[in-house]
Amino acid sequence: MSDIESKAGCRVRPKTTLRVSNGLGECILWDVVHRQVLWTDITGRTLFIHDPATGSIEPVEFDEELCSFGLIDGSDDLVCGFRSGIALVDRQSGNRQWRYRLPHSDGVRLNDGRVDRQGRFWVGSLMDNEGSHLTDGMSGELYRFDPDGRVTTHLDSIRISNSLCWSPDGKTLYFADTPEREIHSFDFDTRSGTLANRRLFAQTPEDSLPDGSTVDSEGYLWNAQWGRGRVVRYTPEGRIDTVVQLPVSQVTCVSFGGSKLTDLYVTTANVGLSDAALKAEPQAGDVFVFETSVRGLPEERYVSSG
Repeated sequence: MSDIESKAGCRVRPKTTLRVSNGLGECILWDVVHRQVLWTDITGRTLFIHDPATGSIEPVEFDEELCSFGLIDGSDDLVCGFRSGIALVDRQSGNRQWRYRLPHSDGVRLNDGRVDRQGRFWVGSLMDNEGSHLTDGMSGELYRFDPDGRVTTHLDSIRISNSLCWSPDGKTLYFADTPEREIHSFDFDTRSGTLANRRLFAQTPEDSLPDGSTVDSEGYLWNAQWGRGRVVRYTPEGRIDTVVQLPVSQVTCVSFGGSKLTDLYVTTANVGLSDAALKAEPQAGDVFVFETSVRGLPEERYVSSG
């Protein structure tokens, strides 16, 4: 199923695979209240809800791409970043209450998103068409969606927003503009929700693009890397600690779950693969689950004021 190269004693071993064949699986997370795993297939415009206790996988379909989402405190609803904007969504029915629409509808869509440790939802956008980026100045941006519904912009000139996550104390934010092959860290003001002191955290090889990330309870960052088909665990100083090689090339996002938060869930994609590549990678688009010797952190929840 996979090969694990451990450089510092972190144990990782295969547990199971969810055979879902997603076009672009993304934004996987564990709901500690319902003990469910949720993720989206962006190209399939579908939210998946998996109950490991029963083995059920329930799809919720939408009329546009669901790109990322977060849990909501005291509610079964989700705060969601769709192609065109931010909405609150009933996870069972899919009913939406729009809260914000992107100012640009052509060439830009929302992408990676996550809730910070103070209950604010952050979501970045990406360029669907780089030609439009070059000719009219449009670009991706990083937005913060506050509990009172206010939306502010904190980064711009982005091509593909990814890797949003925070250190355990919430004082460091991690972010990647994927084509740059760099994960950056920022000083994060937990009170004001502002960024400062951008610096390079880690750089990936030429054939490996940084996608979704999460941080474990020890403060190590786990990053899904598209192209080379692997998940890399980095120390808080940005050094490679553990490498998990998957049998598919397009690895997209990671999250910890399970009763002890020691299971590592990994989404993948089959979008854009040729017939020959699909034959060589029959598990492309599936969700891979690993047992680890480290514990993740509970997913933060958006605090809605109504």
